[in-house]
Amino acid sequence: MFMSPELEFVLVSNDYATMNAVAAGVKKYGGKFVVVPAAEAARDHLNRRKVDGVFVDLEVQGALGLIESIRKGTSNSKVVIFACVRGSKENTSTLNAGANFLLPKPLREDNVALHLVIARDLLARERRRYFRRGVNMPVVLKEGEVEQRARMTNLSEEGMAVHTMKPLKHSAAVDFAFELPLGVSIKGKGRVAWVNTEGMAGVAVQIFHGKGKEDLEAWLLAQEHLDSKGKAPGE
Repeated sequence: MFMSPELEFVLVSNDYATMNAVAAGVKKYGGKFVVVPAAEAARDHLNRRKVDGVFVDLEVQGALGLIESIRKGTSNSKVVIFACVRGSKENTSTLNAGANFLLPKPLREDNVALHLVIARDLLARERRRYFRRGVNMPVVLKEGEVEQRARMTNLSEEGMAVHTMKPLKHSAAVDFAFELPLGVSIKGKGRVAWVNTEGMAGVAVQIFHGKGKEDLEAWLLAQEHLDSKGKAPGE
């Protein structure tokens, strides 16, 4: 059941038995996890770090609000959420808040591992969306009437980091165009998600033209497979 790269999970709980069951189930699945005992601390952690899945103990104060805030956030809004519930009366409100799966308490190792297997496709899809490939390739950016050539430093299905000569404006709409190795052309529209004082910027993709999305997904999947086999780019 081991997957590569190793999946990362967060458990929000202060219950020892729940911690043990999740730890054993995640280990059996081949992942790793950290424990955060309170909802507010978990919210801070998830705002700073991208993870693959979150286990939320509904007996933690503010658990439902945490699930809702994850779904409304940016870094982990699509993450797979496993809610640990004590009784069926919590089921509807928990699912409405945004949980993907309900795990009845007390948790058991085999049930945790089983739910991870059931969620495998969701976990893999989310990991692919955020798989980021380091690159060094030219990209043409157009902000309004201003067009410039820049260097792309990393690339994912969601966006790219670029180094520009002319600073981009935060939240500005941009057109982009670049070529993947072997001459595959990718064009689309995005929005500047962040900028810094060193000439770097992040562009979040909003629209791909033509078959750009499918071509990029196929290329990134091939790169991920190379990484999982321990090969260097270009080998």
